[in-house]
Amino acid sequence: MILSITKNSDLIWKQKFKKVESVSSEVKRIVANMKETLDFTGGVGLAAPQVGLPLKIFIVNYGKLKGVFINPEISDKVKATTEGEEGCLSVPGFRGLLRRSNELKIDYLDSKGRKKQAHLTGFYARIIQHEYDHLKSVFYIDRITKKKDKLTHFSPVRLVFFGTPEFGAIILKSLIGQSVVGEYEVLGVITQPDSGSAYLPKKNFKPVKSLAKEFSIPVSQPLKLSSKSIKKYLKDLKPDVFIVASYGQILPKSILDIPKHGSLNVHASLLPKYRGASPIQQAVLNRERYTGITIMLMNEKMDEGDILGQIKVRIGSKETSKDLELRLAKIGAEFLHQIVHLWVNKKLKPRHQLSTKATYTKRLTKDSGYIDWTNPPQKLESMIRAYYPWPGVWTNYNGKILKLLPEGRVQLEGKQSVGIKEFKQGHKDFKLSLD
Repeated sequence: MILSITKNSDLIWKQKFKKVESVSSEVKRIVANMKETLDFTGGVGLAAPQVGLPLKIFIVNYGKLKGVFINPEISDKVKATTEGEEGCLSVPGFRGLLRRSNELKIDYLDSKGRKKQAHLTGFYARIIQHEYDHLKSVFYIDRITKKKDKLTHFSPVRLVFFGTPEFGAIILKSLIGQSVVGEYEVLGVITQPDSGSAYLPKKNFKPVKSLAKEFSIPVSQPLKLSSKSIKKYLKDLKPDVFIVASYGQILPKSILDIPKHGSLNVHASLLPKYRGASPIQQAVLNRERYTGITIMLMNEKMDEGDILGQIKVRIGSKETSKDLELRLAKIGAEFLHQIVHLWVNKKLKPRHQLSTKATYTKRLTKDSGYIDWTNPPQKLESMIRAYYPWPGVWTNYNGKILKLLPEGRVQLEGKQSVGIKEFKQGHKDFKLSLD
Protein backbone atom coordinates (compact mmCIF):
# COMPACT_ATOMS: atom_id res chain seq x y z
CA MET A 1 0.00 0.00 0.00
CA ILE A 2 1.33 3.45 -0.92
CA LEU A 3 1.38 5.69 2.17
CA SER A 4 1.05 9.49 2.35
CA ILE A 5 4.27 11.44 2.88
CA THR A 6 4.36 13.83 5.85
CA LYS A 7 5.85 17.31 5.53
CA ASN A 8 8.48 18.71 7.90
CA SER A 9 5.80 21.03 9.36
CA ASP A 10 3.45 18.19 10.37
CA LEU A 11 2.76 17.37 14.02
CA ILE A 12 4.32 13.89 13.80
CA TRP A 13 7.74 15.55 14.11
CA LYS A 14 6.85 16.90 17.54
CA GLN A 15 6.58 13.37 18.95
CA LYS A 16 9.21 11.17 20.53
CA PHE A 17 9.73 8.14 18.33
CA LYS A 18 9.54 4.65 19.82
CA LYS A 19 11.93 1.73 19.64
CA VAL A 20 10.58 -1.41 18.02
CA GLU A 21 10.15 -4.10 20.69
CA SER A 22 10.02 -7.03 18.25
CA VAL A 23 9.89 -7.52 14.50
CA SER A 24 6.28 -8.65 14.51
CA SER A 25 4.00 -9.33 11.55
CA GLU A 26 2.67 -5.79 11.99
CA VAL A 27 6.19 -4.33 11.74
CA LYS A 28 6.81 -6.43 8.62
CA ARG A 29 3.58 -5.09 7.11
CA ILE A 30 4.70 -1.52 7.88
CA VAL A 31 8.07 -2.16 6.26
CA ALA A 32 6.40 -3.65 3.17
CA ASN A 33 4.21 -0.55 2.81
CA MET A 34 7.23 1.71 3.29
CA LYS A 35 9.09 -0.15 0.52
CA GLU A 36 6.14 0.23 -1.85
CA THR A 37 5.93 3.94 -1.02
CA LEU A 38 9.66 4.47 -1.51
CA ASP A 39 9.56 2.68 -4.85
CA PHE A 40 6.62 4.85 -5.93
CA THR A 41 8.31 8.14 -5.01
CA GLY A 42 11.66 7.21 -6.52
CA GLY A 43 13.53 8.23 -3.37
CA VAL A 44 16.61 6.51 -1.99
CA GLY A 45 15.54 6.33 1.64
CA LEU A 46 12.44 6.65 3.82
CA ALA A 47 11.96 6.92 7.59
CA ALA A 48 8.83 5.72 9.40
CA PRO A 49 7.86 9.25 10.64
CA GLN A 50 7.79 10.34 7.00
CA VAL A 51 4.72 8.12 6.54
CA GLY A 52 3.16 9.15 9.87
CA LEU A 53 4.51 6.34 12.07
CA PRO A 54 6.44 7.32 15.27
CA LEU A 55 8.82 4.34 15.08
CA LYS A 56 12.60 4.07 14.87
CA ILE A 57 12.72 2.49 11.45
CA PHE A 58 14.13 3.60 8.14
CA ILE A 59 14.70 1.83 4.84
CA VAL A 60 17.22 2.44 2.07
CA ASN A 61 17.22 1.44 -1.60
CA TYR A 62 20.15 2.79 -3.53
CA GLY A 63 22.76 0.88 -5.53
CA LYS A 64 24.20 -1.92 -3.40
CA LEU A 65 22.66 -0.50 -0.23
CA LYS A 66 19.24 -2.07 0.15
CA GLY A 67 17.86 -2.82 3.58
CA VAL A 68 15.76 -2.18 6.64
CA PHE A 69 17.28 -0.43 9.65
CA ILE A 70 15.36 -0.98 12.89
CA ASN A 71 16.38 0.81 16.12
CA PRO A 72 19.56 2.12 14.44
CA GLU A 73 22.46 3.66 16.36
CA ILE A 74 25.48 5.25 14.71
CA SER A 75 28.38 3.87 16.75
CA ASP A 76 31.29 5.58 15.02
CA LYS A 77 31.75 8.45 12.58
CA VAL A 78 34.93 9.98 11.15
CA LYS A 79 35.62 13.71 11.38
CA ALA A 80 36.46 14.14 7.69
CA THR A 81 33.49 15.53 5.74
CA THR A 82 32.42 16.18 2.16
CA GLU A 83 29.88 18.68 0.85
CA GLY A 84 27.07 17.26 -1.23
CA GLU A 85 23.57 18.06 -2.50
CA GLU A 86 20.52 16.63 -0.74
CA GLY A 87 16.77 16.77 -1.13
CA CYS A 88 14.01 15.30 1.00
CA LEU A 89 10.58 13.81 0.31
CA SER A 90 9.28 15.72 3.36
CA VAL A 91 10.74 19.06 2.22
CA PRO A 92 9.45 19.37 -1.36
CA GLY A 93 10.67 22.14 -3.62
CA PHE A 94 14.13 22.51 -2.10
CA ARG A 95 17.65 21.15 -2.47
CA GLY A 96 20.64 22.08 -0.40
CA LEU A 97 24.38 21.67 0.00
CA LEU A 98 25.69 20.46 3.35
CA ARG A 99 28.66 18.62 4.77
CA ARG A 100 28.36 15.05 6.02
CA SER A 101 30.84 12.63 7.50
CA ASN A 102 32.64 10.50 4.90
CA GLU A 103 32.50 7.26 6.87
CA LEU A 104 30.49 5.67 9.68
CA LYS A 105 29.45 2.48 11.44
CA ILE A 106 25.82 1.82 12.32
CA ASP A 107 24.29 -0.90 14.53
CA TYR A 108 20.71 -1.99 13.88
CA LEU A 109 18.22 -4.84 13.60
CA ASP A 110 17.38 -6.13 10.14
CA SER A 111 13.96 -7.18 8.83
CA LYS A 112 14.28 -10.53 10.63
CA GLY A 113 15.23 -8.98 13.97
CA ARG A 114 18.90 -9.97 13.73
CA LYS A 115 21.61 -7.68 15.12
CA LYS A 116 23.72 -6.16 12.36
CA GLN A 117 26.49 -3.64 11.88
CA ALA A 118 27.25 -1.81 8.63
CA HIS A 119 30.42 0.09 7.74
CA LEU A 120 29.58 2.65 5.06
CA THR A 121 31.43 5.33 3.15
CA GLY A 122 30.78 8.07 0.61
CA PHE A 123 27.23 8.60 -0.65
CA TYR A 124 26.02 5.51 1.22
CA ALA A 125 27.16 7.10 4.48
CA ARG A 126 25.36 10.32 3.48
CA ILE A 127 22.07 8.47 2.93
CA ILE A 128 22.33 6.80 6.35
CA GLN A 129 23.01 10.11 8.11
CA HIS A 130 20.09 11.76 6.32
CA GLU A 131 17.64 9.02 7.34
CA TYR A 132 19.10 8.69 10.85
CA ASP A 133 18.48 12.40 11.38
CA HIS A 134 14.79 11.87 10.68
CA LEU A 135 14.51 9.58 13.71
CA LYS A 136 15.62 12.56 15.80
CA SER A 137 13.20 14.95 14.03
CA VAL A 138 16.10 16.63 12.23
CA PHE A 139 16.03 17.61 8.55
CA TYR A 140 18.95 18.37 6.28
CA ILE A 141 17.84 22.01 6.01
CA ASP A 142 18.26 22.31 9.81
CA ARG A 143 21.97 21.53 9.37
CA ILE A 144 22.59 24.16 6.69
CA THR A 145 23.94 27.25 8.43
CA LYS A 146 24.22 29.62 5.44
CA LYS A 147 20.86 28.92 3.86
CA LYS A 148 21.05 31.79 1.37
CA ASP A 149 24.18 30.33 -0.17
CA LYS A 150 23.46 26.64 0.24
CA LEU A 151 19.68 26.18 -0.10
CA THR A 152 17.93 26.34 -3.47
CA HIS A 153 14.21 26.62 -4.02
CA PHE A 154 12.82 25.24 -7.29
CA SER A 155 9.42 25.05 -8.94
CA PRO A 156 8.08 21.66 -10.08
CA VAL A 157 9.13 20.72 -13.61
CA ARG A 158 6.05 20.88 -15.81
CA LEU A 159 6.07 17.87 -18.10
CA VAL A 160 4.03 15.93 -20.62
CA PHE A 161 4.69 12.21 -20.92
CA PHE A 162 4.63 10.27 -24.20
CA GLY A 163 4.51 6.48 -23.86
CA THR A 164 2.43 3.40 -24.47
CA PRO A 165 3.50 -0.10 -23.23
CA GLU A 166 4.73 -1.34 -19.85
CA PHE A 167 8.25 0.08 -20.23
CA GLY A 168 6.72 3.54 -20.44
CA ALA A 169 4.26 2.86 -17.62
CA ILE A 170 7.06 2.05 -15.17
CA ILE A 171 8.77 5.33 -15.95
CA LEU A 172 5.50 7.28 -15.82
CA LYS A 173 4.68 5.82 -12.40
CA SER A 174 8.01 7.02 -11.07
CA LEU A 175 7.34 10.51 -12.44
CA ILE A 176 3.92 10.52 -10.80
CA GLY A 177 5.50 9.42 -7.54
CA GLN A 178 7.96 12.31 -7.70
CA SER A 179 5.11 14.70 -8.53
CA VAL A 180 3.51 13.78 -5.19
CA VAL A 181 6.53 15.25 -3.42
CA GLY A 182 6.78 18.33 -5.60
CA GLU A 183 9.49 17.41 -8.13
CA TYR A 184 7.20 17.39 -11.16
CA GLU A 185 3.79 18.44 -12.38
CA VAL A 186 2.53 15.84 -14.85
CA LEU A 187 0.29 17.95 -17.10
CA GLY A 188 -0.89 15.20 -19.42
CA VAL A 189 -0.13 11.90 -21.12
CA ILE A 190 0.04 11.23 -24.86
CA THR A 191 -0.35 7.58 -25.81
CA GLN A 192 -1.16 5.58 -28.94
CA PRO A 193 -4.78 5.06 -30.07
CA ASP A 194 -6.42 1.85 -28.89
CA SER A 195 -6.72 0.69 -32.49
CA GLY A 196 -3.03 -0.23 -32.61
CA SER A 197 0.19 0.85 -34.28
CA ALA A 198 2.70 -0.40 -36.80
CA TYR A 199 5.36 -0.21 -34.09
CA LEU A 200 3.72 -1.95 -31.15
CA PRO A 201 1.40 -4.96 -30.76
CA LYS A 202 -2.14 -3.94 -29.82
CA LYS A 203 -2.11 -5.96 -26.60
CA ASN A 204 0.68 -3.70 -25.27
CA PHE A 205 -1.39 -0.53 -25.51
CA LYS A 206 -3.11 -0.38 -22.15
CA PRO A 207 -0.42 0.12 -19.44
CA VAL A 208 0.34 3.85 -19.79
CA LYS A 209 -3.25 4.82 -20.48
CA SER A 210 -4.55 2.78 -17.53
CA LEU A 211 -1.96 4.23 -15.15
CA ALA A 212 -2.70 7.80 -16.18
CA LYS A 213 -6.42 7.29 -15.65
CA GLU A 214 -5.76 5.70 -12.25
CA PHE A 215 -4.09 8.93 -11.13
CA SER A 216 -6.58 11.21 -12.94
CA ILE A 217 -4.03 12.55 -15.43
CA PRO A 218 -5.53 13.81 -18.72
CA VAL A 219 -4.93 11.35 -21.58
CA SER A 220 -4.83 12.14 -25.29
CA GLN A 221 -4.57 9.50 -28.05
CA PRO A 222 -4.06 11.41 -31.31
CA LEU A 223 -3.98 9.56 -34.61
CA LYS A 224 -1.48 12.12 -35.92
CA LEU A 225 0.86 14.29 -33.89
CA SER A 226 1.00 16.74 -36.80
CA SER A 227 -2.62 17.84 -36.33
CA LYS A 228 -3.26 21.48 -35.41
CA SER A 229 -5.45 20.50 -32.46
CA ILE A 230 -2.75 18.43 -30.70
CA LYS A 231 -0.15 21.15 -31.30
CA LYS A 232 -2.43 23.78 -29.76
CA TYR A 233 -3.28 21.48 -26.84
CA LEU A 234 0.39 20.90 -26.05
CA LYS A 235 1.37 24.55 -26.43
CA ASP A 236 -1.44 25.67 -24.13
CA LEU A 237 -0.05 23.39 -21.37
CA LYS A 238 3.17 25.48 -21.35
CA PRO A 239 5.41 22.48 -20.57
CA ASP A 240 9.02 22.71 -19.45
CA VAL A 241 9.90 19.36 -20.97
CA PHE A 242 8.48 16.35 -22.80
CA ILE A 243 9.49 12.89 -21.54
CA VAL A 244 9.25 10.13 -24.15
CA ALA A 245 9.58 6.43 -23.31
CA SER A 246 8.50 3.75 -25.79
CA TYR A 247 5.77 5.88 -27.35
CA GLY A 248 5.63 4.07 -30.70
CA GLN A 249 6.22 6.74 -33.34
CA ILE A 250 8.68 9.50 -34.20
CA LEU A 251 7.76 12.98 -32.97
CA PRO A 252 7.87 15.74 -35.63
CA LYS A 253 10.06 18.80 -35.06
CA SER A 254 7.00 21.02 -34.61
CA ILE A 255 6.11 18.96 -31.51
CA LEU A 256 9.67 18.53 -30.21
CA ASP A 257 10.20 22.29 -30.19
CA ILE A 258 7.19 23.07 -27.98
CA PRO A 259 8.64 22.55 -24.46
CA LYS A 260 10.94 25.16 -22.94
CA HIS A 261 13.75 22.67 -22.25
CA GLY A 262 13.17 20.34 -25.17
CA SER A 263 12.14 16.69 -25.36
CA LEU A 264 13.97 13.87 -23.59
CA ASN A 265 13.84 10.23 -24.64
CA VAL A 266 14.56 7.19 -22.46
CA HIS A 267 16.03 4.57 -24.82
CA ALA A 268 16.89 1.01 -23.81
CA SER A 269 20.37 0.67 -25.31
CA LEU A 270 23.78 2.30 -25.23
CA LEU A 271 23.34 4.58 -28.23
CA PRO A 272 24.40 4.83 -30.99
CA LYS A 273 24.21 1.03 -30.82
CA TYR A 274 20.76 -0.45 -31.41
CA ARG A 275 18.75 2.53 -32.53
CA GLY A 276 15.16 1.76 -33.44
CA ALA A 277 12.15 -0.18 -32.24
CA SER A 278 13.57 -3.37 -30.68
CA PRO A 279 16.87 -2.64 -28.90
CA ILE A 280 16.23 -4.97 -25.95
CA GLN A 281 15.31 -7.95 -28.12
CA GLN A 282 18.32 -7.36 -30.38
CA ALA A 283 20.75 -7.21 -27.46
CA VAL A 284 19.46 -10.53 -26.10
CA LEU A 285 19.38 -12.11 -29.56
CA ASN A 286 23.00 -11.16 -30.18
CA ARG A 287 24.08 -12.49 -26.79
CA GLU A 288 25.44 -9.15 -25.70
CA ARG A 289 27.05 -9.10 -22.28
CA TYR A 290 25.95 -5.52 -21.65
CA THR A 291 23.28 -3.07 -22.68
CA GLY A 292 21.97 -0.01 -20.87
CA ILE A 293 19.87 3.12 -20.75
CA THR A 294 20.50 6.25 -22.79
CA ILE A 295 18.69 9.50 -22.08
CA MET A 296 18.96 11.82 -25.04
CA LEU A 297 17.75 15.19 -26.25
CA MET A 298 15.45 14.34 -29.13
CA ASN A 299 15.52 15.55 -32.70
CA GLU A 300 13.20 14.62 -35.58
CA LYS A 301 15.39 11.68 -36.62
CA MET A 302 15.24 8.20 -35.14
CA ASP A 303 17.33 7.98 -31.94
CA GLU A 304 20.00 10.37 -33.27
CA GLY A 305 19.73 13.11 -30.65
CA ASP A 306 22.55 14.33 -28.40
CA ILE A 307 23.20 12.17 -25.34
CA LEU A 308 22.55 13.58 -21.86
CA GLY A 309 23.53 10.47 -19.90
CA GLN A 310 24.03 6.70 -20.05
CA ILE A 311 24.06 3.76 -17.63
CA LYS A 312 25.65 0.41 -18.51
CA VAL A 313 23.76 -2.74 -17.42
CA ARG A 314 24.92 -6.37 -17.52
CA ILE A 315 22.55 -8.85 -19.19
CA GLY A 316 21.87 -12.11 -17.34
CA SER A 317 22.81 -15.29 -19.19
CA LYS A 318 19.26 -16.66 -18.88
CA GLU A 319 17.42 -13.33 -18.98
CA THR A 320 14.49 -12.93 -21.36
CA SER A 321 13.74 -9.64 -23.10
CA LYS A 322 10.74 -9.24 -20.77
CA ASP A 323 12.91 -9.62 -17.65
CA LEU A 324 15.46 -7.21 -19.06
CA GLU A 325 12.80 -4.70 -20.12
CA LEU A 326 11.38 -4.47 -16.60
CA ARG A 327 14.83 -4.11 -15.08
CA LEU A 328 15.91 -1.44 -17.55
CA ALA A 329 12.68 0.51 -17.06
CA LYS A 330 13.27 0.73 -13.29
CA ILE A 331 16.90 1.74 -13.78
CA GLY A 332 15.86 4.25 -16.43
CA ALA A 333 13.24 5.78 -14.14
CA GLU A 334 15.76 6.40 -11.36
CA PHE A 335 18.36 7.76 -13.77
CA LEU A 336 15.84 10.03 -15.47
CA HIS A 337 15.21 12.00 -12.26
CA GLN A 338 18.90 12.91 -12.02
CA ILE A 339 19.09 13.90 -15.69
CA VAL A 340 15.93 16.05 -15.68
CA HIS A 341 17.09 17.93 -12.58
CA LEU A 342 20.53 18.62 -14.05
CA TRP A 343 19.22 19.47 -17.51
CA VAL A 344 16.54 22.01 -16.56
CA ASN A 345 19.04 23.69 -14.21
CA LYS A 346 21.61 23.97 -17.03
CA LYS A 347 24.15 21.77 -15.29
CA LEU A 348 24.48 19.21 -18.08
CA LYS A 349 26.23 19.44 -21.44
CA PRO A 350 24.91 17.18 -24.25
CA ARG A 351 27.36 15.19 -26.36
CA HIS A 352 26.94 14.16 -29.97
CA GLN A 353 26.44 10.55 -30.97
CA LEU A 354 29.06 8.92 -33.17
CA SER A 355 26.88 8.11 -36.15
CA THR A 356 29.68 6.07 -37.75
CA LYS A 357 29.18 3.52 -34.96
CA ALA A 358 25.38 3.43 -35.23
CA THR A 359 23.50 0.15 -35.64
CA TYR A 360 19.77 -0.26 -36.16
CA THR A 361 17.07 -2.67 -35.04
CA LYS A 362 14.03 -3.75 -36.98
CA ARG A 363 10.38 -3.47 -36.14
CA LEU A 364 9.17 -6.86 -34.90
CA THR A 365 6.07 -8.59 -36.23
CA LYS A 366 4.48 -11.92 -35.41
CA ASP A 367 6.36 -13.47 -38.34
CA SER A 368 9.69 -12.38 -36.81
CA GLY A 369 9.41 -15.35 -34.46
CA TYR A 370 8.67 -18.01 -37.08
CA ILE A 371 11.30 -20.71 -37.63
CA ASP A 372 11.57 -23.77 -39.83
CA TRP A 373 11.97 -26.51 -37.23
CA THR A 374 13.70 -28.75 -39.75
CA ASN A 375 16.38 -26.08 -40.28
CA PRO A 376 16.49 -23.90 -37.14
CA PRO A 377 18.72 -20.81 -36.74
CA GLN A 378 22.03 -21.13 -34.89
CA LYS A 379 20.92 -18.63 -32.23
CA LEU A 380 17.71 -20.49 -31.36
CA GLU A 381 18.14 -20.42 -27.57
CA SER A 382 18.90 -16.69 -27.51
CA MET A 383 16.11 -16.08 -30.06
CA ILE A 384 13.63 -17.75 -27.69
CA ARG A 385 14.73 -15.50 -24.82
CA ALA A 386 14.83 -12.42 -27.05
CA TYR A 387 11.32 -12.87 -28.45
CA TYR A 388 9.63 -13.90 -25.21
CA PRO A 389 6.80 -13.17 -24.62
CA TRP A 390 6.21 -11.30 -27.91
CA PRO A 391 6.33 -12.04 -30.81
CA GLY A 392 7.33 -15.45 -29.49
CA VAL A 393 9.25 -18.16 -31.32
CA TRP A 394 6.99 -20.63 -33.08
CA THR A 395 6.74 -23.15 -35.88
CA ASN A 396 4.12 -25.21 -37.68
CA TYR A 397 3.95 -28.82 -36.59
CA ASN A 398 1.35 -31.28 -37.91
CA GLY A 399 -1.02 -28.45 -38.83
CA LYS A 400 -0.78 -26.73 -35.43
CA ILE A 401 1.29 -23.91 -33.97
CA LEU A 402 4.07 -25.06 -31.66
CA LYS A 403 5.54 -22.38 -29.39
CA LEU A 404 9.15 -22.65 -28.23
CA LEU A 405 9.49 -21.25 -24.70
CA PRO A 406 12.36 -20.36 -22.36
CA GLU A 407 13.90 -22.97 -20.05
CA GLY A 408 13.60 -25.76 -22.61
CA ARG A 409 9.80 -25.90 -22.82
CA VAL A 410 7.37 -26.12 -25.74
CA GLN A 411 3.61 -25.63 -26.06
CA LEU A 412 1.51 -27.20 -28.76
CA GLU A 413 -1.62 -25.28 -29.74
CA GLY A 414 -4.46 -26.17 -27.34
CA LYS A 415 -2.13 -27.93 -24.87
CA GLN A 416 -0.20 -27.10 -21.70
CA SER A 417 3.51 -26.38 -21.98
CA VAL A 418 5.88 -29.30 -21.35
CA GLY A 419 9.61 -29.93 -21.37
CA ILE A 420 11.12 -30.65 -24.78
CA LYS A 421 12.23 -34.17 -23.71
CA GLU A 422 8.69 -35.04 -22.62
CA PHE A 423 7.28 -33.65 -25.86
CA LYS A 424 9.68 -35.73 -27.96
CA GLN A 425 8.62 -38.91 -26.21
CA GLY A 426 5.15 -38.51 -27.65
CA HIS A 427 6.29 -37.08 -30.99
CA LYS A 428 9.12 -39.24 -32.28
CA ASP A 429 9.45 -37.34 -35.57
CA PHE A 430 10.27 -34.07 -33.79
CA LYS A 431 14.08 -33.80 -33.73
CA LEU A 432 14.56 -30.13 -32.81
CA SER A 433 16.84 -29.44 -29.81
CA LEU A 434 16.58 -26.30 -27.70
CA ASP A 435 20.04 -26.67 -26.17
